Formats: sequence, C-alpha cells, structure tokens
Amino acid sequence: MTNFATMQSERLALTAISLGDLAEFHTLHSDPAVYEHAPEARHPDLAYSESVIGTYVDDWSRWGLGYWTVRTRQDGGSYLGCAGVRRNEVNWNIYYRFVPAGWGHGYAAEVIRVAAACAEAVEPGAQLQAVMRPWNPASRRVAEKLGLVFCGEQPDHDGVAELVYQGAAADLA
Repeated sequence: MTNFATMQSERLALTAISLGDLAEFHTLHSDPAVYEHAPEARHPDLAYSESVIGTYVDDWSRWGLGYWTVRTRQDGGSYLGCAGVRRNEVNWNIYYRFVPAGWGHGYAAEVIRVAAACAEAVEPGAQLQAVMRPWNPASRRVAEKLGLVFCGEQPDHDGVAELVYQGAAADLA
C-alpha cells in the first residue's frame, strides 16, 4: 500500500491527522466563525474533538487515506485546517475546514485534487462526493471549481436538505 500520510501540494504540507493536532483542531472546530453555516455542528469541548480525531486516525489505519492536517509550506508551517477524503459506505466524502485567514485562497481545491489522486490510487474508479448546506455559497463554488456535478439534495440527520455534488476521482486529480 502506498503511504499517503505525508503529502504536499504547491503551497501546502499535508500530514495524516493525529492526536498531536488536537489543540489546533479543536480551536478550528469550535470557532463560531468557521461554523456560521452549521452552528449546531461546532465541537463543544476538547473531549469531543479528541473522539472525532480518533475516528479519523482509524480511517488512516483502515484505508491508508483520510483527512490531513493542512499547513503552509512557507512561514514556518502555519496551521490552516483539516481537509481530505474519507471513505464511507458508498464513496469518498470530500471535507475541508480552514481557519478564516485561509479562506478564499484556493486551498480547499488544492488539497482535494491531491486527495482525489490518492483515492484513485487506493481504489481505481473511486467516486467523490461533497455535501453542503444550500446557504453555503463558498462550498458550492469549491465543488463547482473542482468540476463536481450537482446531483440533487438529501436530508441530513436533522432532516435539513443538503446539496450533493459528485465526480470521479480520476477527473479531479
């Protein structure tokens, strides 16, 4: 199995998320500005963030791929957030969450293109899916920039309609 735990793109350093990232991960995932479009999804405490990281670490063990901690390659490796793909029952879920200072720089698309190539290597023919709130235009723009196709809506766990975009990993890589 190819090791994707440490990758890089033109501007970014990507490392498999670990418990060593807990403090920065929790700060990001508990920030109200970051969860403007889904305030109910904010992490309530450090223990919750630790449990979430635990599931992400398990993904790396099971699939050899998952979400990365994202840092700049310059400026001493400034923390930007968490992004990548995660295998679910049907396909690979696209995820990106960045600190506000990292918004609008194209980092999400940059990471997801790397993740798409990795997903294709792990599972030839891999399909990627991005799910987002309809009132989150920035996430829609990222999905469209990547070339994902709008496939309709699905309800989240609370019955709120979410937009679904999909595409072949090979087309994004």
